[in-house]
Amino acid sequence: MELAMSNNNPDKFDPPKHEEILRVLGKAFWSIVEHYALNQREQAILLGIKENRQRLNTLKKEVQIPDDPDKILRVAHLVGIHKNLRILFPQNRVVAYGWFKTKRDLFDGLSAMEYIAEDPMNSLPRLFSVRRLLDQLRVAG
Repeated sequence: MELAMSNNNPDKFDPPKHEEILRVLGKAFWSIVEHYALNQREQAILLGIKENRQRLNTLKKEVQIPDDPDKILRVAHLVGIHKNLRILFPQNRVVAYGWFKTKRDLFDGLSAMEYIAEDPMNSLPRLFSVRRLLDQLRVAG
């Protein structure tokens, strides 16, 4: 995302517009969905929406996410997870993209995706906890 220079002061930058943030996050979400081979149930859980094939297909076709602060936060955490995995496994995309669905002792034998999906009402805090765990692993690495 490029920052535009302010017309009033060349030393200041205008923050990105809400629509631009949504566009970038929509593109990022649907790219991550492809990389991690997430099915529609998993997509809905990560977005915090009801599983509705038609709605998900429309969002995917239009490369969008719902315009809602909760959904924006969810996708931001997912982008953070993706970034961490690419940093932790820079030479092995197969491992990076498989990590999210690989069962781990860290999640009591569940994959990160299963851990998030296990309690849909708490999927946002669980998504956040997976991101924080990866943040810590990245920093410690």
